[in-house]
Amino acid sequence: MRVVSVAHLALAPDLPAPRAGGDANSARWAPVEELLGKDETFAAEDGGPGALAFDHARILADGVERARSKIEYSSLATAFCPPEFTVGELRRVYEAVWGVSLDPRNFHRKVTGTPGFLVPAGGTTTRQGGRPAQLFRAGGATLLNPPMLRPEV
Repeated sequence: MRVVSVAHLALAPDLPAPRAGGDANSARWAPVEELLGKDETFAAEDGGPGALAFDHARILADGVERARSKIEYSSLATAFCPPEFTVGELRRVYEAVWGVSLDPRNFHRKVTGTPGFLVPAGGTTTRQGGRPAQLFRAGGATLLNPPMLRPEV
């Protein structure tokens, strides 16, 4: 028997809850760490490590790597922020996708120094506590040069 799998990578903020049906009766969103076996507390019988059929773990890992590399050279990460955002909010997008902590000062220097990446919105906010942070909007750049390279882990 042959099984053909087709995978699509969609990167979008605020996706609706998946609807279960047919052979996907337990459809749900799940953190990739659980599905790829990096969260040891999530048992296979609960849909965790080892629960993906065939080579689906490899397909998922390839998709995750594609998403991680895409935010290195594109402005895609800004789509996951509000229309006006702080550099700290943008940094948290990168940290969530890459799965690492980034140095706030270096990150700020890189994103504000990349031509066309961010545009000052002309205001500040204290919505995250602390002292007021400058607000930015996504700039017109779609490709980042130089790219935002992931730290080596």
